[in-house]
Amino acid sequence: MDADKAAENLTVIRQLMERPIRYSTMSGLSGILAGCAALGGVAADSWVSDNLPDDAVWINMLVWAGVFVTAFTCSAVLTYIRERKQGMPFWSPVKRRILMTIFPPFVAGIGLTLAIIHRWYTGDGPNQWGLVPPIWMTFYGVTLWQIGTFSVGELRAMGIAFILAGLVTACEYQYTIPGLEPGTAPYWTLGITFGGFHIVYGIIVWIRHGG
Repeated sequence: MDADKAAENLTVIRQLMERPIRYSTMSGLSGILAGCAALGGVAADSWVSDNLPDDAVWINMLVWAGVFVTAFTCSAVLTYIRERKQGMPFWSPVKRRILMTIFPPFVAGIGLTLAIIHRWYTGDGPNQWGLVPPIWMTFYGVTLWQIGTFSVGELRAMGIAFILAGLVTACEYQYTIPGLEPGTAPYWTLGITFGGFHIVYGIIVWIRHGG
């Protein structure tokens, strides 16, 4: 087999490997459910902060961990169902590449969040809780952009939206929205981005690619 033929075969194999991921993971419903989970997290965060202020930090950590687990579980289950219908394996080399690609920004986001928690807990420096939402938005946006290499173009568009929203929020993380408690503006942006962006993404993907 000559070099040109071998290269052509490798291209075909790569396309065959990537095509299942591009179509099996395009679940509009998972985006909508993730958005609803995020909106529920914002509502729960607000209620806990107002009614249980002494324990709000630790309870809200559990709240957002629950949001993440819920969104991830919905995505994984819907992906599994779609791939079973197409007769494809749930685990593949491409998915392993995806996990390796998104691991660094995921760890970086968690690490910076823990650093802020540590500084708050030890009293080392000013309160920087307002930076947590933009950190989540920015690194999540980077993650979506990278996953978009293997999936639909709408995912990359949402990644750009998250990155821009995160950068703007980081610049204005001490901004106070009239009528709301001082310093709470970044947390409402979580509802706009993780809630609203996901729901809009889910509706668009549902219309263009199916549920």
